[in-house]
Amino acid sequence: MAIRTKITAGGKVSIPSIYRKRLELREGEEVLMEIQEGQLIISSLRTSLLKARNLINKYHSKKGSLDEQLTPPQKEENNE
Repeated sequence: MAIRTKITAGGKVSIPSIYRKRLELREGEEVLMEIQEGQLIISSLRTSLLKARNLINKYHSKKGSLDEQLTPPQKEENNE
């Protein structure tokens, strides 16, 4: 369902309450904005971080830390 709204001074756009409730957006919460195929996409930072965390966990073994898995081992210098 599309809802019509206006851009006010300073480029401000109000997100209608029906959308804020559905996306669980609260006053002061940060959102991400991006353009995809000529459309402005707004998503909550919280949801985006959760999606990224779930994606990482999908490929991350529970054994050891992710940092250890992604960082190549350092060669020890031999100071002899």
